[in-house]
Amino acid sequence: MGIGLAILILGMLLTNGAFLALAVPPILFSCFSAIQSMQLRLPVLNIERTVNRHRMIEGEEVKVTVDVSSTFGTTGRYFISVIDTLPGGAQLVDGENQFLGPFVQGQSAQFSYRVVLPRGKHVFKEFVVTGWSRWGLASRMESVAHESIVIAHPKTDPVGAITIRPRRTRAFAGPVKANQGGQGLDFFGCRSYVPGDDIRRVNWRAYARQDTLIVNEYELERLADVNVIVDARLQAHCRLGAETTFDHSLRAAGSLASHFLRVGNIVGLLVYGDLVHWVFPGVGKRQERKILDALATSYAADKEVFEDLRKVPTRLFPAQSQLVFISPLTDEDDVEVIALLIDQGYSILLVCPHATTWEAEQIGPTPSAQLATRMANLRRSLFLDSLVRTGTRIVNWDVSEPLALAIERDLGVSFFRRHV
Repeated sequence: MGIGLAILILGMLLTNGAFLALAVPPILFSCFSAIQSMQLRLPVLNIERTVNRHRMIEGEEVKVTVDVSSTFGTTGRYFISVIDTLPGGAQLVDGENQFLGPFVQGQSAQFSYRVVLPRGKHVFKEFVVTGWSRWGLASRMESVAHESIVIAHPKTDPVGAITIRPRRTRAFAGPVKANQGGQGLDFFGCRSYVPGDDIRRVNWRAYARQDTLIVNEYELERLADVNVIVDARLQAHCRLGAETTFDHSLRAAGSLASHFLRVGNIVGLLVYGDLVHWVFPGVGKRQERKILDALATSYAADKEVFEDLRKVPTRLFPAQSQLVFISPLTDEDDVEVIALLIDQGYSILLVCPHATTWEAEQIGPTPSAQLATRMANLRRSLFLDSLVRTGTRIVNWDVSEPLALAIERDLGVSFFRRHV
């Protein structure tokens, strides 16, 4: 249309009939295209999207299959394009997320592709359908809503045995030693026989010495309440290329929560920083899925109301229960909060992630970098040593190494030999 109008104006200015005649075809073509565009109707399509799984681990592939078919009453021949819009962060690794070609009544088409998704909740929202007329003179675009949700959980790694000894346990049998005599596997002590005791528990050697019936007691094993707390304050974490230590904290939280659930404890989750994201304590596979879903949709934030750890809602946690705190500990105030929780009767397992090794590698082996690394390690050691004296069990975790290795090093037998 623009070219035709330009030639028409030029012909009028030059009073040249040849230019006027030359302007007629593009103007007629544009008018005809506009009329066809107004009359063009896209075929009625049924579009279905199928994903091979709705929950996955970050970095894994998910296969998406799209089926396109026409309903009865669709007539004519169309040239259409169907594009499946990808969620943010999705990386296409195989296939194409669109169909392009002719389409007639009764025809069906299918296309599939694979994408890699980062951690998070990903929503495939809609299809963009574009149709062209027979000669391509007109086109029309429409959006077809069709929502599919895929949740990418943080990676979890198996960890070794972790011994916890909260001051209070539940009344049901479980994996945690309750520091009470009863029926169990490990010897706890002896007491005098009372009517009703199992005769198989009589300590006959003690009876031979004291001429009094003595029975053996074993340490009870009960269920424990374990709550995992993740520090999501933005100022507490540092960036590691495309990731942050917060991403590693979420993976550690998922690994520890899965471990405590699999051994039979009651586990809850609190993500503190953006909102008070709370997952009510529970047991089993369903609870593990809830916790991983919550971790997948958690993000670090910088909000003034959560600038320190003093506002952690401790009323959500049962008294004298086990808390697993995952935090880099920014300053002395954070250390004081952990000590106050110990004073309130909670048993604390602190996982302190840091990226000192990675940062030193990025700076290079310069004397100033080595000095800065030593100062950072010394500062963190002072914080952690002060907490060890309060009874806090600590995992000093360099995120460049596996979490299981740090747990084995800091919570293994050598830990108790160092700090008894």
